[in-house]
Amino acid sequence: MFTALVGIVALIVAGCAAFFSVQGLATLYAARFVAVCVMAGSLEIGKLVAASFLHRYWHTCGILLKFYLTIAVVVLMGITSLGIFGFLTGAYQQSHTKVELTDVKQESLNSKKEFLTLEISQLNDRIKTLNEARKAQEKRLPDLSSRAAKPIYEDIKKSSEEISATRKRVDELTTQLFETSQDSINQKIEGSKEVDIGTLKYVAKTFGVDMDTVVKWFTLAIVLVFDPLAVALVLAYNSLIETIPPKKVEHIEYEEEPVTRKIIKKITGAHYRDQL
Repeated sequence: MFTALVGIVALIVAGCAAFFSVQGLATLYAARFVAVCVMAGSLEIGKLVAASFLHRYWHTCGILLKFYLTIAVVVLMGITSLGIFGFLTGAYQQSHTKVELTDVKQESLNSKKEFLTLEISQLNDRIKTLNEARKAQEKRLPDLSSRAAKPIYEDIKKSSEEISATRKRVDELTTQLFETSQDSINQKIEGSKEVDIGTLKYVAKTFGVDMDTVVKWFTLAIVLVFDPLAVALVLAYNSLIETIPPKKVEHIEYEEEPVTRKIIKKITGAHYRDQL
């Protein structure tokens, strides 16, 4: 049972490694995608067969064949690892591009929010100043004659009109600010649905490095154990197959014939020979 389990796991890991490697190499040579897939796939199969052959016939095969197959397996493991690295980093670049686009949109919305907030604050200050000036002019009216008060009334009227227009503008900007905040929230939600590399961001922030460096070393760690593990499991499966004991042949024991039956056969056989 354990031998079968090792064989299945070896097949799964080797198949995944081959798939990622073939995809990575085919993407690198995209002009001949299908041809590269066939070539890389055949090399993956050849690598596993060569590793199994070396394991089984290491002590009997020639030294040149042994040397060449060893070099071929090691080089092919390197090629497979390179293909896996290319596949994973390519997938990360696609995710990272989406994240950068989301961040740019978010920064744009944040800048717009800051601008609207600043403009609203300035307009509110202007309204406050106009109100104070109007109140000061209104206090002067009782002490002035009708002729002298006329310009004051005109100033108060202009201040009131400006205050009304400014308040209307503040309302419009407040509406824009609300809509921008909603867009910012929706953008964050959509960005979280498309990609989620928050863990990598947290790790990068914790160690004080950029996210590309974290992804590079994390991908290398995966690559260093992926294809070597596949080859090691294939060799382990070969070892388990070789150590399976042969099935014992069951010997059927026949009961000894009774003595009377032996005597009858002996007499009958002698009588038959005398007649001949």
